[in-house]
Amino acid sequence: MNKRQVALGLLTGFAGASLIPVAATAGGTEADAKAAIFAWLSALASHDPAKVAKVLAPEFQILRSDGSGYDSQTYLANLPKFKGKPEIQNLAFGANGDLLVARYTLKLEQKIGDKPVQTLAPRLSVFRKQGAGWLIVAHANFAQIG
Repeated sequence: MNKRQVALGLLTGFAGASLIPVAATAGGTEADAKAAIFAWLSALASHDPAKVAKVLAPEFQILRSDGSGYDSQTYLANLPKFKGKPEIQNLAFGANGDLLVARYTLKLEQKIGDKPVQTLAPRLSVFRKQGAGWLIVAHANFAQIG
């Protein structure tokens, strides 16, 4: 088993365990899930590392379909580029206390480095409540690169 398979397994296991039905949890609504996702995407759209840093948790990790991954500092130095307004489809989420886990399909024209990224692909994001907003803690991007 390689590092990518282990990381995907752990993230999937964590997310599956965290996807508690919303009716049985406190503080999680569809509006919360969309607000958390769009706050993160809006910061990314700015291409400004300072704005992105405001929505990244210090413990942030990202894992991409090619097995590459970054922590918060490395991610800020390698931000993806996209144009147009992202479209969220097939949103499913769960929340418990200050954690929110969302899985969704994102329609987006994006590049990582100079390589194009699959336009429509599933994502998995974990957010932590911070004050009135949400910080992104972990993100799995299953879009094929290149």
